[in-house]
Amino acid sequence: MEKGAFKGKHFLALEDFTPEELRYLLDLALKLKAEKKQRVDQRRNIGQNMLMLFEMESTRTRCSFETSAQDLGMGTTYLSNSHFGTKETIKDSMRVFSAMYDVIAYRGMDHAQLQEMARESTIPIINGYTMHEHPTQMLADFMTLDEVYGREGYKGKTFVYIGRGGACCAFSYAVACAMFGMNFKFITSYMTLDEAVSRLSPEEQKLFYQEVPKGTPVAGWSGAMPDDQKKFIRELYAKYNPQCTFTETEDVNEVKGADVVSTENWGFFTNKAITWLPGIVKYKKYQVNRELMAKTENPNAIFLHMLPATHNADHSAARKLVDSVDDPELKKFLEKGFEVTDEVFEDNAAYIFREAENRQHTIKAVTYAVLGDDVEG
Repeated sequence: MEKGAFKGKHFLALEDFTPEELRYLLDLALKLKAEKKQRVDQRRNIGQNMLMLFEMESTRTRCSFETSAQDLGMGTTYLSNSHFGTKETIKDSMRVFSAMYDVIAYRGMDHAQLQEMARESTIPIINGYTMHEHPTQMLADFMTLDEVYGREGYKGKTFVYIGRGGACCAFSYAVACAMFGMNFKFITSYMTLDEAVSRLSPEEQKLFYQEVPKGTPVAGWSGAMPDDQKKFIRELYAKYNPQCTFTETEDVNEVKGADVVSTENWGFFTNKAITWLPGIVKYKKYQVNRELMAKTENPNAIFLHMLPATHNADHSAARKLVDSVDDPELKKFLEKGFEVTDEVFEDNAAYIFREAENRQHTIKAVTYAVLGDDVEG
């Protein structure tokens, strides 16, 4: 691929690029990581500025964009409370941003809004997460797999995503696996909200309905990946890696044969902890614990988590929920972790926190690339 091929382009979704182009970004990220470890001065973008327009809370994504921009010698503005989209049109805001900045990092729920921003922007925009996809996270995961298995040593292996997160997280991993050449299994629950709530104690139901009145839809409740997304994934596999497979199932035993297992938090972090209760009922048997990892029948299987993780009850939201639960057995269960147990999390902490660190290097690579830069050698 020619140097500068990404210059001026938006980075909104993995499927906007070819596997070869995404491979280029991973190789660039590995070079930039090696430079940083060697304390090479990476300030090659002095005089340029990044706008971080975040409409959602963030830890790793914000830290990665900000430190990457600083490493490159760029100025940064973190904007989370402005007229954008409320008291000023997107078109007007984008004309202002395009004049003042060289690149925009965006994090928000609405992918259609991001696409509108891209149409009105004359500078590149990088997607730091929308409900459609989390592309920079996927690059970090596959950079980690490069380091674990050797460059492209993950090809032909099996990635299992289990639990909650069908429409965004599982879809993002499915796209990445289709592009990079891994088999993908999505194991999830199809349990309805009404069924999950019916399994709560009367007191727990009362607490839940105080926060979520009966009949109120709960965003992200459906476990399954939408049919149009599944069709799209199959088309990607047919185009790029027809030798690989894609499946979705409720059967936990389908974790057999996994090389990589991943999951996401069960809770709705923007809501009060009590609203997590039905989700725990729905996904309890999908918890990644040592018994589930043993079902892979692969002693070398690893576990990844994009974070934040509720792998114990040590943060305040988890503690509030555990303290509100009546059932002593459920309390005991949750003390060990929600979507993943503390044992499995700590067993795989080296992979998980390498994955988190690699957010910085992959975001730096994307920023570098869309600004038209490269690393020689």
